[in-house]
Amino acid sequence: MILDAVPLFATTIDEVGIAWFDFYSIGHICFGLAVFLFLSLFYVIPVHHGHKAWLPLWFIFILSMVVLILWEVVEHTIFIDLGIKFEGRADSIPNMTTDLILGAIGAGVNWIAAKKIVKKEKMWAYYIPGIIAFLLWLIVFFILRFLTL
Repeated sequence: MILDAVPLFATTIDEVGIAWFDFYSIGHICFGLAVFLFLSLFYVIPVHHGHKAWLPLWFIFILSMVVLILWEVVEHTIFIDLGIKFEGRADSIPNMTTDLILGAIGAGVNWIAAKKIVKKEKMWAYYIPGIIAFLLWLIVFFILRFLTL
């Protein structure tokens, strides 16, 4: 498929998974936020208790990217085989690329937040906004999904 033929935004069901951006794109930001937030427990818990972090934040970001890549593999193998992948077709390369980039942005936002916010006495100041941001992104995802369908 020629990249010029790939729409920038999916406006119909037929373009979902083909276009660079579709309603699932925002879900990948959510997923990146959530994965980093969960894996950052290996950093935040020891720091909160005054100890050295078990894993550095840069490594948690790399682990987050590994999870995001594995998700794409599962989505395009197991989900298709089980018949639960949207429209039963694999995503285009441009769509998978933006999915990974947006997931990395979500994880990166939490990396910056963890670096700036996490202190011994302020563990909640990192997790509460992170959870709220994740929930807000999910709401936007469902609105976009409804508008596309």
